[in-house]
Amino acid sequence: MPLFRRTPRPTDGSVVPTPHGPVGAEHVDTEPDLAPLNAAELVWTAQQRALVEELCDGSLDAQAVGDLFDRVQATWRATEDRPDPEPLVNAFGVALGDLLVQRVPGLAWASHTDASGTRLVLTHPTGGLLLFPMGTVGEEWGSAPERWFVATVHRTAGTALATLAAGQPEAPAGTDTATA
Repeated sequence: MPLFRRTPRPTDGSVVPTPHGPVGAEHVDTEPDLAPLNAAELVWTAQQRALVEELCDGSLDAQAVGDLFDRVQATWRATEDRPDPEPLVNAFGVALGDLLVQRVPGLAWASHTDASGTRLVLTHPTGGLLLFPMGTVGEEWGSAPERWFVATVHRTAGTALATLAAGQPEAPAGTDTATA
């Protein structure tokens, strides 16, 4: 499943998602259901933000979060009895999404439901853009090279802006295809 995907404009509806669905789940082409985040999802994303903000001493820029990502991932890798990475993936996925929302006007969080399940995603109403930040972090967690997080923020924001400027609902060839 690519980082960028075509999507129809958001529709009304209320769903309760899993934050990023099963990592590596195969995408089945069905028309997705997009909805604004519900109250539980808003609380959950706020909790993820608060965790990262606290660990970054209040600085939530790409560099600070990227440095934290590198330190936490290195510590996790070095641990003999590794804990479940899902809480870390969720926190860094929300941070990645928030940094993209800051850089791409009109991009917003939404709940996305399709045949693979329900995930929190970023969408753009006019460009048909759909991004999967938690899935992207989940796919890279444990093997991401140093500086991956910062590079991903910049590359993804640039690709999204270029895609929207071109009026294309899909990213140009060569775009990172990590599942998100």
